[in-house]
Amino acid sequence: MKRFLIIDDDEGMCWALKKALEHENRDILTATSGSDGLALFDAYQIDLILLDIKMQDTNGLDVLQQIRQKNLEVPVLIMTGYSSLSIALQAIEKGATGYITKPVQIPRLKETIQKIFPEDNITEGV
Repeated sequence: MKRFLIIDDDEGMCWALKKALEHENRDILTATSGSDGLALFDAYQIDLILLDIKMQDTNGLDVLQQIRQKNLEVPVLIMTGYSSLSIALQAIEKGATGYITKPVQIPRLKETIQKIFPEDNITEGV
């Protein structure tokens, strides 16, 4: 079973992404702050992180940096409503696997996840 962690200070976004990505072979955890997200990351084996870049309590790039200090392998997809080449480059330089703009296009997100996990039919049934 794959376990995804969504870190976004918008509870509605967390809920919408959780519903869109739920599947019987997948466990979706959500956190509405960077600190709560890091606590969940420490407590569970996480296979994929969807991380908002701009949150009220912290900068998503700082959270990404802390994740990378603990684990270099877990895929992290940065999400933002503030699309800019500069932010995308900073995220990639800090170890992000990919970059998704908001509003999140669910089919595109699922395609991106399928590329990360080609051995699994991760988008099946959703």
